[in-house]
Amino acid sequence: MMSLLPLTEIENKALEQQDTIKALEWVRQSLAEDTRSGAKKLILKFEKRAAHEEKESKKLEALWHYEKEALLKGFKAVAGVDEAGRGPLAGPVVAAAVILPPNGALKGVDDSKKLTAVKRDELFSFIQQTAVSFGVGQASVQEIDEINIYRASQLAMQRAIEALGVKPDFLLTDAMPLPALSSIPQKPLIHGDSLSSSIAAASILAKVSRDRMMEEMHAKYPQYGFDGHKGYGTEIHVAALKEHGACPEHRLTFGPVMEALAQKSLGGPFRFWSDKLKSAKNPVELNQAGLQIKRAALGMLSEDEVELLRELFRERRTSYTNAPSES
Repeated sequence: MMSLLPLTEIENKALEQQDTIKALEWVRQSLAEDTRSGAKKLILKFEKRAAHEEKESKKLEALWHYEKEALLKGFKAVAGVDEAGRGPLAGPVVAAAVILPPNGALKGVDDSKKLTAVKRDELFSFIQQTAVSFGVGQASVQEIDEINIYRASQLAMQRAIEALGVKPDFLLTDAMPLPALSSIPQKPLIHGDSLSSSIAAASILAKVSRDRMMEEMHAKYPQYGFDGHKGYGTEIHVAALKEHGACPEHRLTFGPVMEALAQKSLGGPFRFWSDKLKSAKNPVELNQAGLQIKRAALGMLSEDEVELLRELFRERRTSYTNAPSES
């Protein structure tokens, strides 16, 4: 009777092969006539591993499609750009730009939202060590309130690109065009962090960088719980806003923050909103204040107060319309 190698030894020898396909072939050949119950299980184990590797290979190939397309057109430094923190009620919006080596997508790098915090931290260091160049930029809370979150996100992305040690000649962005950098060819991709390895890498750097900023902010303002929700409008955060009001790191133009400010205002919500209309410096600011009142204030005002604010809005709008133009 032929002496059979222990299945553990066969598995170990298979793992010494150069790749998963060769390992599977070796196992199949070694166990072709093996009738032991564990033989089929071992073959199935390597078949599953090979199928998983093939799936991952196709995924990596797909994640490198847009980079490869740009490189084939002659571009040398393709940067992926993404931001984190457009939705929170507090903290800056942070962006990152990453130029990866031209030899393909990074294994394990994916949309930051699909990864655990531990995995993001691991990849954060890996990306920094592997990238040809990377840069991080941000726009402050004050800038967000002054120019709006969309434009502030663009500003943070521009700053991240400017922080790169290598000047990019092509940009892949997550859905957001960057008009201020129109001299650089760019391709905005909807859900780009799921389509491009470079954008996914940028999303991880931006997310981890911002999370760490919010954890530092928690030490300064522990009453809001920034270390947990990272500034997003969770029930805990909104409750803390109502109890403590806003801190200097809150976005004053965001609805829940304005509601908390109005409730805490000495003159009450009506005084708060009428002051906002009166302090508008131009028609754009006036319209912005009007929209804010519609979104955040109606539930806390009486019908008479709403009507008074409407009259004040109309008066202010008329004053801008009738104002003499500068010669």
